[in-house]
Amino acid sequence: MKKTLALLAVAAMLFSAGCGKTDKPAEEVKQDANAAVEEVKEKVDDAAQATTEAVNNAANTVQSAIEDAKTAMANIQSGTVDKKVAALDGVVPGINYEVITEKYGEPISYENQIVQFSNGLDMKVVDNVVQEVSTMYDGLYTPADIAVGMVDYSLNDAYGDASSVTMGDNGGVVYKYTDKNRTLEFTTRDGYITEIKCTLNK
Repeated sequence: MKKTLALLAVAAMLFSAGCGKTDKPAEEVKQDANAAVEEVKEKVDDAAQATTEAVNNAANTVQSAIEDAKTAMANIQSGTVDKKVAALDGVVPGINYEVITEKYGEPISYENQIVQFSNGLDMKVVDNVVQEVSTMYDGLYTPADIAVGMVDYSLNDAYGDASSVTMGDNGGVVYKYTDKNRTLEFTTRDGYITEIKCTLNK
């Protein structure tokens, strides 16, 4: 938008400059001004088209994530899902929020995009799409049957080598397993899993 306004300002200056004193005939000045305006219009049209394409691409990406999440959740329910898929208690990041309320009912808290359910599951919801699901409570499992409270070496048995291993807060260790669409993150401390988080990749 700022770029468009700047281009229009340039055209206005060219036009006003053409209306001042000049040795050019009036008709030629008018033609120059019209040419400048047309050039600005073309650039505005190009910018508008680029913006539209960017919006459409973003919408397609979101829709693709939603469809992928729906498929993964259906596979979890049927027992045919890849055990390594990033999900927690059957919830896959990228799913529509309505699917979650159908599964769990209304949350106990929904504030600043953070939704909390009574079973200890927390979610971040943006534009009606679940971006992240996490828990610090036991009893909520990934498809590979990993839950908070289990020993950290169970991660290697379930998922193999992590995509990254970093130091977390308070001396903990964070293991991340990333695929094309999502990241599965485990925070551990003193050899035990203390938090599980699944995130939709940007």
